[in-house]
Amino acid sequence: MSDDAHKGSDVDFREVVRWSTGGNRWLMALRGRPGKALDRFLVRWFGWSLITWGYAKAAGNPYQPTLLLQTIGRRSGLIRPAVLPYYPVDDDLVVCGSNGGGPKDPMWVHNLRSDGHCWLRIKGRLLAADGRVAVGEEREQLFPVVATLHPGLQRYQDKASTYGRDVPLVVLALRQRSTERDSTRP
Repeated sequence: MSDDAHKGSDVDFREVVRWSTGGNRWLMALRGRPGKALDRFLVRWFGWSLITWGYAKAAGNPYQPTLLLQTIGRRSGLIRPAVLPYYPVDDDLVVCGSNGGGPKDPMWVHNLRSDGHCWLRIKGRLLAADGRVAVGEEREQLFPVVATLHPGLQRYQDKASTYGRDVPLVVLALRQRSTERDSTRP
C-alpha cells in the first residue's frame, strides 16, 4: 500500500514501522506467512523465537522465553498455533493477548474462551494445559505482576484502552497427563 493511501489517517505508518522494529526494517519480513512458519518451526523444535528475539532487540529488552500455544479453533475445530512469549507466575504461565495494542483480541484468545483445552510446546516438550482469561479481581492482581516481567505491557494496555479494550491476560495451567491422547493430540 502506498503512503498516499494513508494520507487521511492520523497514523504515520513509516514511523510505526521504524518504532516497532527499532530501525531494523528486516524484522518486517518476519511478519509475513513464511516468517511466521519459520518461527513456529524454531519454537517447536528448538524452543527459540526469531520474531520474539527481534522485537526484544528492537525495544532494547532481553529475550523472553517463548512457547507455541496450540488451541482448538472455535469454528473449525482444527488445531491453531500461536507463538507467544510467556511469563511464569506462581505455578502457572501467563501469555498476553496484546495484539499490538490494537482494537481486537487475537484469535487464539477467542479460541481459548470457547474451549480452554490447549497444548504448549516449551523447549520441544509437548504439555497439555487449560487456559483461561483472567477477569475481575484476578486480572487486577495479575496485571502489575506481569507488567513487571513484560516491559511493554502497560504501553500496550494504554493503546488498547483507546479502543475500549483490556489486554487479555491468559493463565495457562499445566494439566496432569490423564490420558496419552490428551497430551499428544497436536
